Amino acid sequence: MKSLLIVFCTCFWAFAGIFAQNRPILYPEPTSIQYGQGELLLQNLSLYVAPTASKDLVFALNELKQTIRERSGKSLKMANAANTANIRFTVKTPGRELPETNEAQPGSTREQYSLSVNAKGVEINAQTSTGLYYAVQTIRQLIQGSGAKAALPFVTIQDQPQLAFRGVMMDFAHGGLLTIEEIKKQIDFLARWKTNQYYFYNEVSIELDGYSTLNYKASYTQDQIKSIIAYARERHIDVIPFVNFYGHLHELIRNEKYASLAIGRYGHELDPRNAGVQTLLKNWIKQYTTLFKSPFIHVGFDETWETKRLNSTGEMSLNPEALFIQQLTFVSDELKQYGKTLMAWTDMNSFYPEIMKKFPAEVIPVIWQYSPDSAATYHYLNPVLKEKKPFFIQPAVSGWGHIYPEAEYTYDNIDLCLRAGMRHQTLGFITSVWTDSVEPFVRSSWMFMAYGCISAWQGKSPDKKVFARNYASVMYPNAAKEMGDAFDNIATSVEYLKKCLGKNTQSMPRGTLVEAWSNPFSAYYLANTEAHAAELREVRKYSEEAQANLIDALKKASKSDSTFINSLLVSARLINYSATRFIWAKAIVDRWNYAMLVKKKEDYVIYDLTYPCHSLLVDAMDETGELKQIYTQTWLSEYMPYRLNSILGRFDVEYSLWRKLHLKVVDFQIQRKKEEPVQSFEAMFKPDF
Repeated sequence: MKSLLIVFCTCFWAFAGIFAQNRPILYPEPTSIQYGQGELLLQNLSLYVAPTASKDLVFALNELKQTIRERSGKSLKMANAANTANIRFTVKTPGRELPETNEAQPGSTREQYSLSVNAKGVEINAQTSTGLYYAVQTIRQLIQGSGAKAALPFVTIQDQPQLAFRGVMMDFAHGGLLTIEEIKKQIDFLARWKTNQYYFYNEVSIELDGYSTLNYKASYTQDQIKSIIAYARERHIDVIPFVNFYGHLHELIRNEKYASLAIGRYGHELDPRNAGVQTLLKNWIKQYTTLFKSPFIHVGFDETWETKRLNSTGEMSLNPEALFIQQLTFVSDELKQYGKTLMAWTDMNSFYPEIMKKFPAEVIPVIWQYSPDSAATYHYLNPVLKEKKPFFIQPAVSGWGHIYPEAEYTYDNIDLCLRAGMRHQTLGFITSVWTDSVEPFVRSSWMFMAYGCISAWQGKSPDKKVFARNYASVMYPNAAKEMGDAFDNIATSVEYLKKCLGKNTQSMPRGTLVEAWSNPFSAYYLANTEAHAAELREVRKYSEEAQANLIDALKKASKSDSTFINSLLVSARLINYSATRFIWAKAIVDRWNYAMLVKKKEDYVIYDLTYPCHSLLVDAMDETGELKQIYTQTWLSEYMPYRLNSILGRFDVEYSLWRKLHLKVVDFQIQRKKEEPVQSFEAMFKPDF
């Protein structure tokens, strides 16, 4: 009997272990979760929706119906009455679909929900339709299997966010302009991770009445913005205007009509002393507050370096700190009339340590820090804590200086900012996505956006060592292994590329993108390539593996995921080419110099360099041309045409480098006189753009 008991217990715990291993991955992780034994088949579920149900309830329930149809292959059964349905839900308070200014007050339950699945059915209890909607997002991840076997595990969940405000800031000022369809896809994506704020960072990218020539056909219409706001509202995401009302306005003041409003000439910053600035901003503020219904507005006020420079160089006699406070006070007073809660960055306290004392009382400081450095974070946070001000904290996806974001750097930045924020009771957490380099696709940042949003809900970051693979399982269940491998391989290729490039970043910290287009034949880069030959080969190896993973994933992925996966594939090819161009330049120089200077014999070197269908120079031309074509297609699947030609010009210049060299080597072969001395490849052909 004792031995039978041991066998039974062993089998039971083995079964329990297998069951635990097969439990679904839930991002964000609920506050409390308890699994039972058993499951509920989706095909046995039924739902009743009252004819009088409000639009927000119907929207959440329609998403539930769609999810069940996608996973089970059949439409959800609709019951004739609430007491005959086995999906039951309670929503206590109508309305309140979006975050409120008092969201962070203790005891707020607007987003809270409970979820229970057992043999009797599914039960959801929520304070508002927001909680119901979030419960649906959790159900989406709980479902296991597909078709007739699709089922929900028995489970009891209690859940609510650890942070009241959880947002993503999308840059619509520096890079390309995402299509409206792409923005809505982003909003759908962010809603899956229970994000509740979408910061629309803009300088002059929204059409304003009376400013028709400002970025003409390179901006969003007000009707388009209204459609984005309405779309996000259905998904319980508040679209918040993020407009710089002081610096970063080169696109405005580069125009002669507005140049006199600048502190310098054709620079970046408005002049707070100019009455015309107040007239313009009063007009803008009225238009923005009419367009955006959010109770919040972020006004930037970062990096007003030009005012400081003009003062320090003696060009003008200025008091940059006083001008900053003057401008912030004016903007704050003006926005107060419209009932807006104003947010502003605080990086100027790096130059003026006492400036926080002078901030208008109603302005919420936002600490931005984009490096994984606790000391740097507290450098900006400590002055805010000293003044006992409520605050937001804002890390970033480190993607603006790379073709594909720097994964480890991004994870660590988010982790450290979150820990500091949680320790000091931050009101909210904003994950930034910047597009300064223009070239990278924003889609490469999506996984890291999810990481930030998940972290904000949980109040702690996921395990970064397994996050990419778990994320792949949630997002791409049909190609989870291939996508997990791809994320790992492409991140590793970026890590190796970092070891080779990054000295010249054009103020984009640690970026490899600027140098990736440098002349690979210059003496500096030939020496750099020799010193980093092993790392450059590793870049190629891992990026090629990533390409193979993504090609395999395309064979398994759903049609809706294919366009997205293809964007990653193009990014992997671009990373590969960044390494290849340096390796090829060094190989060409070495091959020529060894044959012509050491062996003093042509030895098929011209064939190796110029043969029309397969040679080093032709390889480079072929790949540059192919990349230009697929890059164009991929860009237009994500962005409007604006700024595309600025990037395509890089491919054109690159192609001309290899083409000119090809012609020069061919001409050398035709025109060569035997008595003429042969020089090194660099001296003879002077490779340059």
